[in-house]
Amino acid sequence: MGDLDHSSGEVVGVRGGGDVALSAADYDGVFAILDYCSAARTLDQLKNLLMVALHDHYGCPNTTFLSGPTFTTAFADPNPVTTGRITPILDEYQAHWYLDDVFATAQSRATLLASPAITHTQLADVPSQSATYLRDFLYRKRLHSASVMHLELAHGGHGLVGIFDSEGKDLSGRDIAGLGILSRQLSLLCQTLPGQREPGWREKLTPRQIDLAELLADGHTNDEIAAILSLSPDTVKKYVSRILAVLHVRNRAEFVKLVYEQKLADQRG
Repeated sequence: MGDLDHSSGEVVGVRGGGDVALSAADYDGVFAILDYCSAARTLDQLKNLLMVALHDHYGCPNTTFLSGPTFTTAFADPNPVTTGRITPILDEYQAHWYLDDVFATAQSRATLLASPAITHTQLADVPSQSATYLRDFLYRKRLHSASVMHLELAHGGHGLVGIFDSEGKDLSGRDIAGLGILSRQLSLLCQTLPGQREPGWREKLTPRQIDLAELLADGHTNDEIAAILSLSPDTVKKYVSRILAVLHVRNRAEFVKLVYEQKLADQRG
């Protein structure tokens, strides 16, 4: 992770959010959070333990933990864990703002692939709707900055831990670098926790893909689906290929088998 400079007590050459020097104390904070969260036996327990640990070790009183089967659907989590000033504004976020969240953008997703902890100031040229989200929601609610940690959950799921400042105490570059290390280690822990339900095939698709997939499961041809959904046959063909790829099935027959296997499992459970 880097070399310790014994004269300064800093670890240098650490990557994640740029080359940032982390001190031994920074690492102690990361390890303390990992140790605290290691007591979790389910994902729900980890969510609550992490919120407490972020407050204690990073001074973060305003936090969220969103999760979902895909990166985008995580922002629509109906039951997120929230603390501090986030809790009273959650209803407004869910009703009006989650689609415009600055971290729900393609740019944010790409940035998080390179570094699993970022601040909103690392995102340049945000879409106009995201700029409106910052100005008319976060800033209006006196939340002056936003950071996020991306966690990889079991079954390919995604966790997004939001950290918000209300007192002009932005996270430093060293904080973000430390949170990046924490994100990677917590991802390994999250993937071992029991009780995370395998998402059904519908949860892995967009609403438009679901409309088409249901027709596919009913045995309709591409031309029939095109006529029903007012799409061109070529567009239907592209949709079908994408659906099969997302669900990791090789052909229509395997997709139909998946649909009926999950239907039987739901009826038994």
